[in-house]
Amino acid sequence: MSESDSNLYMIGENVNNNEVPQQLIIEKVNMDAIDGFCREIYYCDPYTAMHAEHVADLMAGLATQMSMSAEEINLAYVVGVVHDVGKIKTPEAILTKPARLTDEEYKIMKRHSIDGAEMLSAIAGTEPIVPVMRHHHERYDGKGYPDGLIGKEIPLLSRMLAICDSFDAMTTHRCYKSPMTLPESLIEIKKCAGSQFDPEICQAFFEFIRERFGFELDTET
Repeated sequence: MSESDSNLYMIGENVNNNEVPQQLIIEKVNMDAIDGFCREIYYCDPYTAMHAEHVADLMAGLATQMSMSAEEINLAYVVGVVHDVGKIKTPEAILTKPARLTDEEYKIMKRHSIDGAEMLSAIAGTEPIVPVMRHHHERYDGKGYPDGLIGKEIPLLSRMLAICDSFDAMTTHRCYKSPMTLPESLIEIKKCAGSQFDPEICQAFFEFIRERFGFELDTET
């Protein structure tokens, strides 16, 4: 575990809620402005809004599983809600296309992480959120975007978000693909541990899913 993660990533430790700062990060953020972005993305693409709700729930659950503080769990939830707001700037024809994107369209879609970070940077109190937004499509092996960060260079919440985002995308029906089953999606995440995803956080995610859904993945094979 890197030193930069030590205050956040505390799997297996008990958190004393009395030590949580009185003013939570979520209280410092202009939530009215964020709510405005969320409403706008809902009108642009209801799927993206539904996906954000699912990811926020998964992020809060994973943060709880990792024994994060109340402040960090709140922040994880907010990050889940807003992680795709940059898609407001994505052309509607691409955002709602009822088929797989072409390479050129995908290149345009990938701008949303940068656009979202820039949009959030204009809102008071979002300083902890902006880098998470920018880097939630980085890969643990350094092959992600937009900056090709590797391993623990990627913000912790971005590494968590990569797993929660992918899990919901895999298990959700789209007109151009059938959803994966729960076992199939977890097997895929396991396959990508160490390449796309942080392997330590993958293990925490498997434990969270076991407690949430009662399904246990055999992580030894």
